[in-house]
Amino acid sequence: MESEIVEVRGLIDLLFDLLNGKIKIRWGDCEELVFLHITLERVKYTGIEKTASWVWEFFWVICWQDSLLPEGHEVRKMFILREKEVNVGRQRELDLVKGFLMIMIIFIHSFQTIGNMEAVTSNAHMVLFTLFMPTGACLYLFAMGFGSVFTRHSKPEDMVKNGVKLLLYQGLSNLCYAAAIVISFGIRNLIAGESAVGREAYAENLYAALTFVNIFFISGMCYLVLAIYRKLGVSLRGYIISAIIVAIISPFAKLLVSDNSAINWILDMTFGGKGETSFCFFPYLSYVFLGYVFGKTLRRIPENEKGDFYRKSGIICGVIAVIWFACCMILHPGIEEFFNYMLEQYRIPGLAKVAGSFCAIMFVFAIAFWIMPIIEKWKFGYHKLCYYSKQISKIYAVHIGVYYVIGGFAAFGGFSVKGCLIWSVIVLIVTDLLVQGYISIVNKIKSGKN
Repeated sequence: MESEIVEVRGLIDLLFDLLNGKIKIRWGDCEELVFLHITLERVKYTGIEKTASWVWEFFWVICWQDSLLPEGHEVRKMFILREKEVNVGRQRELDLVKGFLMIMIIFIHSFQTIGNMEAVTSNAHMVLFTLFMPTGACLYLFAMGFGSVFTRHSKPEDMVKNGVKLLLYQGLSNLCYAAAIVISFGIRNLIAGESAVGREAYAENLYAALTFVNIFFISGMCYLVLAIYRKLGVSLRGYIISAIIVAIISPFAKLLVSDNSAINWILDMTFGGKGETSFCFFPYLSYVFLGYVFGKTLRRIPENEKGDFYRKSGIICGVIAVIWFACCMILHPGIEEFFNYMLEQYRIPGLAKVAGSFCAIMFVFAIAFWIMPIIEKWKFGYHKLCYYSKQISKIYAVHIGVYYVIGGFAAFGGFSVKGCLIWSVIVLIVTDLLVQGYISIVNKIKSGKN
């Protein structure tokens, strides 16, 4: 039998033919993701008329898979979702995304740690934070799930070790933040004398530092959950279903509160009930699951076909993200009302927020992939972003401590919008130098032992 070759222009052509009734669809059994049995009847693509029955695999955009075609048929593809993993190297677009994310986090945290009331309630902070909300911590956790697929330490036992390590980092970092506050504020008082206002702000910041729930706790708990899923051999479909279930349950799970302060603190940093902790881990599982699925999917797309994948998925997800963001603005008019809504959704995302943020993240990945050749020409900037990506945990931990030191020396009086922006640049540089110094010392100690 001669091979029938059908060249397909892309997803838009397919959708038009679907709407015109030229394509008939019936649901089939699912093996891994979601499969559609599609019958094409005398559909004309690029001047070729053929009749054939194929199986299509659908995930965000429609992907061809050669092994699913009947004998004697082949496809010139949009891109192919390979049966085996063929793209297992480092994904450079992830480095750009994480590098830019870390810079954005440092700028946002300047308002939240050392900003005065005027700066915190300013339009500059609200607009900056609102634009950051569709990604932010969501992107951090998505990247964590994505990266767990490509790391060499992806076995369940490795994930358990990483999870426990991050939970220990959470406790250790809190103690270090408290020490930074005590020491810097103490030195400041020795030099300039103590003020009653400063003492009150000092007590509030010290309590906040000791009870701070940051990305380490969330990442640690999510690693432990991923380890269980990997041990149980959950399919990709199971991850997607789990992400949807978590997004649906999260707004209701926050209703779990207790009169016991200790129990309520645990419930709060798990589900976010009373809102007394900065983060809660359960709602963010959705992003970790979706990041893991995205990583597993990307491993089955050849490197030379990623451009086509990101072009199609980026356009579709970008349009959806813009529509979602616009709907949120329409339903919550005014900067302050919109900010408050997005702030609540940022902490405990519902299904709409998860879907919108997921599309925004996919759009960000697509942009990173397409601007990568331009960024790579600027070698200093590219290497610095890759460095931020590789050392993101260290930079995240250290920069908060630097902000607390600045706050302590300033008696927690707070800075204006301009001051926060200036300090954010200084903190980025100082944090970079501190992390480099730490790495240099550790490397010298290791070389000395060898």
